[in-house]
Amino acid sequence: MKSRLAVGEPGARNASGGGWLQSAVFALDRRIRDKLGVYEYTVHPECLFRLQLVHVEDPLVLADGTAVAPGSRALALHLWNERIPVMGPLGPTLAWARRIDRAIHASLRELACYLAAQPSLRDIAAICGDMPVRGAGQAEQLARRSLIHRFGDGVLVLMLVWATNPCAVRSALLRCRNMRLFVSRAALERRYISSLRAASRA
Repeated sequence: MKSRLAVGEPGARNASGGGWLQSAVFALDRRIRDKLGVYEYTVHPECLFRLQLVHVEDPLVLADGTAVAPGSRALALHLWNERIPVMGPLGPTLAWARRIDRAIHASLRELACYLAAQPSLRDIAAICGDMPVRGAGQAEQLARRSLIHRFGDGVLVLMLVWATNPCAVRSALLRCRNMRLFVSRAALERRYISSLRAASRA
């Protein structure tokens, strides 16, 4: 997507020689995103995430003490697959990891600014990555998802990785497991909004 070659511009992708199949994978991904309401929240060229509005199923107490009640609205982060920096034939390098790190920080900074500018999202207390919470609620979360559903998720992830970053397919297959990680909105704002205000005063 529109960015420097380092972050997923079409010319930077590892070609796998299956143009029509890649197009089919992206079309399927778009259809699923539309059905789930996954959307882009910034035009920043290095953003690696899209957003989905979800409802929390289990009571949560986050690391900073933020309590999240069942039924509360939260924002789920989805990887913007086409923007993941292309991995070379040698696998992940230090330069690749630094590029990912910079892009993640840019993505979260943009998210903090987006939330601050959206009055309709004032009730959002938590942001989650698409991974099941460790602890007491994990078994119940996994039980709610059928084996076929989890397998389907893994196949879709594998296809997207193949279409955007073929050299990562093997490691992606081994890591296809469901986990969920939450961070409070307050923690996000402390990290990124506060630093922006400090920079603007400097």
